[in-house]
Amino acid sequence: MVVSGNVRPLNVIIGVNGIGMGHSVRQSVIAQYLRDRGHEVRIVTNGGARVEYFRDLGFPAWDAWMPTLLARADRISASDAVRANIWQAPAGLAKHMRLRRIVRETGVPDVFITDYEPNTPRLAYHFNRPLISVDQQSKYRHLDLPAVGRYARTADEQRLRYFAPRVDRSFICSYVPLEADDRRLEFIAPVIPDSVRSMPVTIEPLATAYFSRYFDHGPEESVRTLTRVFRQYVPDRGLRIYVQPTEIGNLRQYADGKIEIRTFDREAFIRDMARSEAVFSNAGFNLISEAFVLGKPVHLIPLPTYDQHWCAKVVHEAELGTSAPRIDGGAVLDFLNRSRELRANVARHRDEHLAVDPRERIASYLESLPTAASAILAPSRR
Repeated sequence: MVVSGNVRPLNVIIGVNGIGMGHSVRQSVIAQYLRDRGHEVRIVTNGGARVEYFRDLGFPAWDAWMPTLLARADRISASDAVRANIWQAPAGLAKHMRLRRIVRETGVPDVFITDYEPNTPRLAYHFNRPLISVDQQSKYRHLDLPAVGRYARTADEQRLRYFAPRVDRSFICSYVPLEADDRRLEFIAPVIPDSVRSMPVTIEPLATAYFSRYFDHGPEESVRTLTRVFRQYVPDRGLRIYVQPTEIGNLRQYADGKIEIRTFDREAFIRDMARSEAVFSNAGFNLISEAFVLGKPVHLIPLPTYDQHWCAKVVHEAELGTSAPRIDGGAVLDFLNRSRELRANVARHRDEHLAVDPRERIASYLESLPTAASAILAPSRR
């Protein structure tokens, strides 16, 4: 797949938030698609592990500074932001200036893309280049979404406005239909890897689960209660729970017979999810999206953020799964008893709203920019 004759190859820099895997998976899929169309792609992210992730995929990648912007009572205060960053800011700003110099020396791109990442917007403004956001969080900035319980979107909106004060176009991933009057906003289906879309799907007497940590909110309570429910009430069903390597030592004690506790491996988790009758998890956007593409309903236990509570709320309301504040035996059994009905709902929803691959739309928009017909790009190097 290459660009058409009247569109020259673009030079693109993508900024990727290095917290969690969702941003990295989404942008690696977009980056590979753009590369397959003949464009040149470089990556800005934060954290050595994410840099190596993209370099292993063949992309030049650089580590950049991510400021700490933690919320209290759903707001980010200026004083908290100063206290959290005052000691790291000098080194962080120096890191950003080095990055700016590297970009100038290796070739200023035609366009910058940001996925909840703050360095690429500053680079776009400095070099006077278009800035495009491709993420799922921007709905919290642009839509007047209601509070969910005690959680509000205020901190997410503040963080997004700090990270990218202005963008030329915003592609917002959503697994439920959303609308906005602003023509600079475009809602698209979630970006899903081809390996997930093409995964063979079966239904076996197995449930797959993944629980993660958010600061002091860990997975042990969910793992302990879910394994007890399966052991007591559905011993004929298998349960395979994935956790991060730092958690596995404390949680292996809950494995027994058909109940397995495994260190998270993305490929193995996707394979197991594809053959499961149901999925249990926290309410991460990418995991939910991939479960729906595989036709699997989800029972969600949201972590203490507005994002996760909003995701869980809309899934529950659309009857694509269920949600609860914590793992509860009655809610688990009700979910399993409804799994056939919920699977049918998910399949219909997937075919209606999630079947279109949004990468073509993103690439076509980039290729329509005036820069796609301007001077030949400068060479880049790692």
